[in-house]
Amino acid sequence: MIEKLHVSPDVYRIRVVLPDNPLQYLNAYVIKGKTENLVIDTGFNRPECQEALCRGLEELGIDLRRTSLFLTHLHADHTGLVGLFAKAGCPIYMHPVDYQYLVDSEDGSTWKAAEDNFMREGMPPEEIKSQFSNQARTFSPDPHFPITAVGEGDVLRLADCELTVIHTPGHTPGLCCLYMPKEKIFFTSDHILFDITPNIQVWYHMKHALRRYLESLKKVKNLPVSQALPAHREGDTSVVGRIDELLAHHDRRLREVLRLAGEYPHSTAYEIAPHMTWSMRGKPWKDFPPTQKWFALGETLSHVEYLMDKGLLRCTEEGGVRHYDVVSGMDAAHLVDGV
Repeated sequence: MIEKLHVSPDVYRIRVVLPDNPLQYLNAYVIKGKTENLVIDTGFNRPECQEALCRGLEELGIDLRRTSLFLTHLHADHTGLVGLFAKAGCPIYMHPVDYQYLVDSEDGSTWKAAEDNFMREGMPPEEIKSQFSNQARTFSPDPHFPITAVGEGDVLRLADCELTVIHTPGHTPGLCCLYMPKEKIFFTSDHILFDITPNIQVWYHMKHALRRYLESLKKVKNLPVSQALPAHREGDTSVVGRIDELLAHHDRRLREVLRLAGEYPHSTAYEIAPHMTWSMRGKPWKDFPPTQKWFALGETLSHVEYLMDKGLLRCTEEGGVRHYDVVSGMDAAHLVDGV
C-alpha cells in the first residue's frame, strides 16, 4: 500500500507488512526527487517484506541506481533488506554505533551477552533457549555492507532536499531521526510512536538507556513540526503532546516497578516483570510469546536501572542471580522531570 504524504518534495509511505509481528507493518518512507531518491528503512529480511517494499518502489518508479538509503537504527525490521540496496550500489547512511552492533552480532556474541545478562536477572534457561526464534535474529541482514556514517547535526542533501540528522539514543544506542527544517517534516523512526510506546531495553554497551531515552524525548520536544512520520502505525502533528504522554507513561511505570519491588521484596527482575502492566489483550504471563517476554524483561530492567541510579532500589547478587529491594527512607517524589 502506497500513500502520498507531501507534495514538493514528494514524500510517500510504503506499508511493509511484518508477518506474525505485533507491530503489523513498517512505514518505509520514500522521498522522490527530480534526479535522485531517498528511502528510509526497509523491513525484515524475509520474502513478504521484500515483496511489499519492491512492489511499492516499482509502483513509484524508483531506480535504485539513483537512490540512497537511510537506516534509522539497527533493528532487523528496519535494516533487514539493506542487501538489496547494497547490491545496487546505493549509498547507505547509518549511525556507526548501531552499524557496529550489527557487525558484532554476526558471530552471536552480542546475543550471548544479552542472554547471560538475562539469566543473571532470573530468566530461566528454557526461556533463554526459546529466544532463538526471535525475528530480530531470524530475519536480520548480512552486516557486510558499506555505510556513510552519520551523527548529530549532520546535514544531508539527498533527493533534492535538506535533511538534518538528530541522534536520539534510547530505543537503540544509535537511533537517528531525520528532520526537514524547511517543510517541518519529522521522521521519528521508533523514537516517537503515537499509538504504541517504544520498547526501551538495556544494552551492554549503553548504560542508562531509559535516562538517555527521556533526555532524547526532551531534546526534540520544541522542534517545529507540521508532520510527524513514525516507523510504525500512524503519525500525528502533536509531537509535544505525545512526548508529554510518553514521559508520563514512564513515570507511571517507574512507580509501578518501585511498588512491586516493595510488595515482592528480594525479587529478581524476571519475578517483577509478570506483575507489571502490559498490553497483551488480557493474556497471562505464562501465555506471552517468547519474544514478548524478552522485550518485557528488557523494559523492566531499564526501569530497574533508572531506579537504582536514583538510589531507590538496591541490588544484591546471590549465586550469580540479582535480587532487588526498595531502599527505605528515599524520596520518590520526582522520578521523571517535567511530568
